[in-house]
This record gives sequence, structure tokens and C-alpha cells, in this order.
Amino acid sequence: MNNYWQHVVLFFKRFLFLIILYTFSRFFFYLLNTSYFSELSGFQVVKYLLVGIRFDIAAIVFTNILFILFLLPGGYKNSGKVQKIIAIAFFVINALAILTNFVDAKFFDFSNKRSTSSIFTLMGANRDVWLLIPRFLLDYWYVAVSWVVLMAMAWRWMPRLSFSKLSNKMLTLKTFTYQVLILSAILALLLLGARGTALKPMGINSAARYADLKNVPLVLNTPFTILKTLENQNLKDMRYMNDSTLVTLYNPVHPAAAGEFKRLNVVVIILESFSQEYIGFFNKGKGYTPCLDSILQRSLVCTNAYANGTQSYEAMPAIIAGIPSLMDEPYSGSNYSSNLIESLPRVLGKKGYRTSFFHGGNNGTMGFDNFARVAGVEQYMGRNEFNNDSDYDGKWGIWDEPFLQYFANQLNLMKQPFFSSVFTLSSHHPYIVPEKYTSVFRGGELPVMRSIQYADHALGLFLRRASSMEWFNRTLFVITADHAAQAIDQSYNSTTGMYAIPIAYFCPSDTSLKGISRNITQQIDIMPSVLGYLKYDSPYFAFGNDVFDNRANHHAVSFLNGTYQLIAGEHVMQFDGQKVLSFYKYGEEDPEKSVDTASQLYTEREKQTFNDMETEIKAIVQTYSRCLINNATTVR
Repeated sequence: MNNYWQHVVLFFKRFLFLIILYTFSRFFFYLLNTSYFSELSGFQVVKYLLVGIRFDIAAIVFTNILFILFLLPGGYKNSGKVQKIIAIAFFVINALAILTNFVDAKFFDFSNKRSTSSIFTLMGANRDVWLLIPRFLLDYWYVAVSWVVLMAMAWRWMPRLSFSKLSNKMLTLKTFTYQVLILSAILALLLLGARGTALKPMGINSAARYADLKNVPLVLNTPFTILKTLENQNLKDMRYMNDSTLVTLYNPVHPAAAGEFKRLNVVVIILESFSQEYIGFFNKGKGYTPCLDSILQRSLVCTNAYANGTQSYEAMPAIIAGIPSLMDEPYSGSNYSSNLIESLPRVLGKKGYRTSFFHGGNNGTMGFDNFARVAGVEQYMGRNEFNNDSDYDGKWGIWDEPFLQYFANQLNLMKQPFFSSVFTLSSHHPYIVPEKYTSVFRGGELPVMRSIQYADHALGLFLRRASSMEWFNRTLFVITADHAAQAIDQSYNSTTGMYAIPIAYFCPSDTSLKGISRNITQQIDIMPSVLGYLKYDSPYFAFGNDVFDNRANHHAVSFLNGTYQLIAGEHVMQFDGQKVLSFYKYGEEDPEKSVDTASQLYTEREKQTFNDMETEIKAIVQTYSRCLINNATTVR
């Protein structure tokens, strides 16, 4: 039994050792994102570091389940060769797990959430990601060096077995029974640590019990979020209300519009990483987008506009098909990505429109070409079709300036009416610009800002070129972004500001389509807004609302870290699928104030708003899950 206890003690020493390493990696995550967590006090940071251990324990149990088997009865464990193999395997597996925390410490800049299992889909489907790894290592060398140094120290101080204290006694029935009982107790303890004491096992949204939505990433760890999303990729059929009540509250089937259909061309421009914070129009002239500012002066601009996600591959389904990613996986990489859907290309194609999608990246990047086919796009134009690598940026694809000129020329060759969309790419990491512009665009406080200036310049040249073409005046342009990016101002670092993007509608021949709309709107509203403006004369399916329809219930919805967020009226609500986690007015969020405590302070009007928003978010979640599970995302 003495030998066995040494193995048990070694196991728990290593377990504690891993907790220390995970806590260090969480602190490193905080240090690299202090601007995002700047509102936290020192006490709150320490609190989240300690609370996070709860999720570290679960991750450590999941990733080290193999080593529990080495506590099975038997003398094989006393072999020096076996112990060396176990030590090396233990180190390698946990070094890789901790590496995901270090990578996320920087990747968080781009996504504002911990990575999930969708990272494997992204890396498997996009060779661009692999090509960019050397650049990431060069730009963020300090992340790699920090991990290597920590792992070198971990190998040096990792608890090991003292073979001099081991003896080779025979295993008796009595000692075998004791060892089985001890192992059973350890397994029960680890199971409790992995799943928690609640009726429902711990999930990503369990972190919302300890922190508000914005600070949840500091409580979580990346191995936990990856493993949890690996095991739970199917939506649950949520049932909050009966179907007859549900359809009166939230119905994604839109009726045919009254009036004569306008056969205008439609061009949707999706600008990579164009946060509202970077655009002068939204910030009293302070920004990096003079060309975009100029076109916005002649457009109907939605000043309360939000992305439905935080990553590029969540944007395309939302913008052209009205489908948000209200789950851990992006819609285009989910189990529902082969559902029959309606989209702008598909419904306008029924009206005789030619349809196309342009992206200067390598064909296949982000799965854009696959989703384009699902959405009914007839023609996908990427780097292959551009066919001139003298304009290749060496990283992602074709520079925005030549590709947008190519886009304009291709539109000029298309039979009208047409629907087309272009997704820019130069304002993506590594934020480089063509050599001839390195001294022209100086950027600002963040590296992304110089590439924003270049992309804006390319947009201006595109619009100048397009304006000389015959189709220009018969076209409705929609200008938006795929998601927001790194923020400086705290208002853009909030759980609402982190989604703030431009959405604008511009039609050169319609002088009435100008000014400001303060209706809350979102990417999934673009499809119904375009079809409403064109007076599309058939019913269609889209989860959003027509921003031009003042009778609609205007809101914005998103999903992050296992939590749904609804922005409606003057309020924001966060909901974990079972209960409301927070409810507040814009700019008044308080991470330390619970809903239960705050409810004592609500006025009668606020209580009614609370109840209305809770019902609304439940209706959205139930409708979304029901429609995707049942492949009911078309008009039947």
C-alpha cells in the first residue's frame, strides 16, 4: 500500500502543479488584455483569478483522464521506464493545453471570446491560417517566448516519483481491494470536480454565475471552452411557450410587401474590421475613414447598428441570409450548415437577378465559397479568378485597391439586375499596406488603424470608378462591417460597444434615402431591409427585421460565452437560456450588481420592460433552435 500511496500523492501533486500553471496563464491572459478589463479593480482581478480555478479543475480532469488509469492496481507503475513515459506524456499533453491559453491571450483581441472547437474547423478548412502562423510568431514573439519559458520551468519543477522509496511487494487481495476503493473515491472526486454539484453539468455559461458577460473570458480557460463545445454541437430544442403564443411574439416569416417591385441592382459591401470607433462619421469627425465618411453623408445611416457576432465567418450568413450564430459554433460550420435556407441571392435570383460574391482571399478561406453555394450564389470570385498574383499581399489574398477595381469592372460586365457582395480583407491582421503607401497612411494608436486608412482609400477609389458606370445610379448599396475590432475608448469596450459597426443604405437615384435612423438594427436586418426597400412581393424567411418598418420590434441579438444578449429600446438584457443574468440601461452596466439585487430598485415601467425583454429573448431563442433543428428556415 505504501507504493500505491506514493502514486496517489504524485497524482495530486501534479494536479496542484497544473492549477498553478493554469492560474499563471490566466494572469498572462489578463496582462495582454488590460485595456479590455480596465474597469476591474485589483480585488476583482484576484477574485476572477481564484474563481477561475473552478473551471481549471474541470479542464485538468478532462485533459488528464488518461493518467487516472495509471492508478489502477498493479506493480507496473513502479517501473522507471513506465514512469518516464508517463512523465513525458503528461508534460506534452498539458503543455499543449496551456498553449491554447497563451494563444488566446492574443487572439482575444480579434474575437473578444475564448476559442471554441470551431478553431479546428477554421484551421482545417483554411490554409491561410497555417500560412500566417510564422507572421503571428513574429508579431507576437513574446507570447511564444513566455510559453516556452514557462514550460521549461514546468519541466524542471514538475513533481516526479522517488524510486528509492519504492518496494516490490506482491499485490494481495487485501491491497488490491484497498487500491480499487481508493481509485473509486478519486474517480468520484474528479467527476465532481469536472461536472460540478448542480443538476446540470458545468458549461461555458456557468461562468456567468461569477462574472458579468464582459468579464466571463477571464474566468474561463481555453481548454475548457474547446472541450465543452466539442461535446455539445447540437442545439437544444428550447421550449418556453407554446407555438401559438410564439408566432405572435417572433415570426421570421416576412409577408410580401405591398406596391410595385423595384428592379434595382443590389451591392453589399462588407468591410473587414470596420468598428464604429474608427469611423469619423460616428465620432464627431475623429476617425480614419474620410472616404467612407463622405459616402455616409449621402446615405441613410443607422447609428445604433450592431454585428451579430465577433468573427468574420459569422458575418456572411447574418448579412446575406439573415441567420445569426446563436450557438457556440458559427452557423456556417455547424451541424445545420446544410439546411435549406433563403438569402438575398436566392430570393432575388427568383426575380431574374444575376448573383455573385467577391472575396480577394484564397478560394476556400473562411468557408466563404461553400456558404456562397449554400446561399444560392451563382458566381464566386476569389484570388483564383482574379488571376494576378502581382497584387497578392503575401498573407491573406489580393490587396483591396486592385481587387475592388476588379470588382467594379466585373459588375460592369454583368447583366442587370444583379445582386453582388464584396468582402474586403486588407484591414485584417497583420495590418500591412502596400509598400507605396507605407509613408502615406500613418495610422493611429492601434496597428489596425493604418490598414483601415488603406481599405477606406480603396473603397473611395472603387466608388469613384463605379460612379462612372451606367449601372451605378440604378443600384442600392449596403455598406457594413463583418465585426468590430480592438477598441480604445471604453464605450466601445462594453458588451454593447464591442458589437458596434456601420450599417448604411445608399442609392444614388433616391435622394430621400438619406439621413440618420436611430432604430436599433443588426446584420440580420439587412436582408429584410433590402427586400422591404425593393418591395419584394413574395413571403420569405429571415430572422431579422426591416429597419425601414417603424412598426417592427427593433432589437439586436448576439451570443457570446454561452450567454445571449438582447439590445432593445434603452436597455440591455443577458440571458443564459434559463434565467436573466443582467438587465441595465446603456452605459449603466455594473458587474457587481445582480439582477436580484437590482430588481428592488426597478420602477414599474422598468419591471414591465424587464418582463417584455425576457419574453422576447425567450421567443427568439426558441424560434431559432426550433427552425434550425427542424430544417425550417424557408417559407413552406
